[in-house]
Amino acid sequence: MQNRKLIYGLLGMLFVSGLILGGIILHFKNSQGLKVIFLDIGQGDAILIAQGKNQVLIDGGKSGKLLLERLGKFIPFWDRQIETVIATHPDQDHIGGLADVLRNYEVETVIETKARSQTQVYKKWEDEIEKETARRVEAIRGVKIKFPNGALMETVYPFYSLADFQSKDNNENSVVAKFVFGENKFLLTGDLPSSRESWLLENNLDLRAQVLKAGHHGSKHSSGADFLKFVAPEEAIISVGKNSYGHPHPDVLERLREQGVEFYRTDEKGNIVYKCDNQNEKCERYFN
Repeated sequence: MQNRKLIYGLLGMLFVSGLILGGIILHFKNSQGLKVIFLDIGQGDAILIAQGKNQVLIDGGKSGKLLLERLGKFIPFWDRQIETVIATHPDQDHIGGLADVLRNYEVETVIETKARSQTQVYKKWEDEIEKETARRVEAIRGVKIKFPNGALMETVYPFYSLADFQSKDNNENSVVAKFVFGENKFLLTGDLPSSRESWLLENNLDLRAQVLKAGHHGSKHSSGADFLKFVAPEEAIISVGKNSYGHPHPDVLERLREQGVEFYRTDEKGNIVYKCDNQNEKCERYFN
């Protein structure tokens, strides 16, 4: 009698577990549309673009623990692969969490510039890439990532290899990428300062986008007035956390207001998600 109760109890637990697992799987199957997610990872950048089992992660903030927690909300637990990781530049608030990503996920491709850093954070990142044996691609104008549903990401800056380029400011060489899904366009600018924004304008690039990732967490020296006029975004995302730098700077917020750009901050809104089910329709924005 006691054994029968035990067996029934175990069967009941298995049944409930099956329902829960089935519900989780069904949830992710119903979420196969494309999403562009600006992750709330404090003072830093991390952007996840996901379509089904295909993911591109751009930067990883400072904390690997926090980054993995955020990724767990949007990548199902059985998917242990991230197809591409992009490091816009080797500053801690952009690559600090990426070493933990390499340890916890199988990463097929790493895209980064040839800019180097002498910090321990960067050395740790380099060591993990070597262990992962991921394919390495230099981030340079023209590098493209194609998604199964027709979405396309293209690197628009740097214009040239940084292998022999010396600069004390890593921000100057931040990777700038444009992501396009039908009529939906996102311009992702890393920590690019205004001095380099002018380079983009001088080269007459197609930079227009509905959504702009504001450069350098809303720094006074990024998102210049001429740049904003040219890009003509409807919305801007400011990836920011508690900091002593004054980010986002009041001047930047005023410039955005003057251009009629709605802006959203990760420190106020949390994860900012654009859900894109159809390339002929505008992506739906929500906060998670």
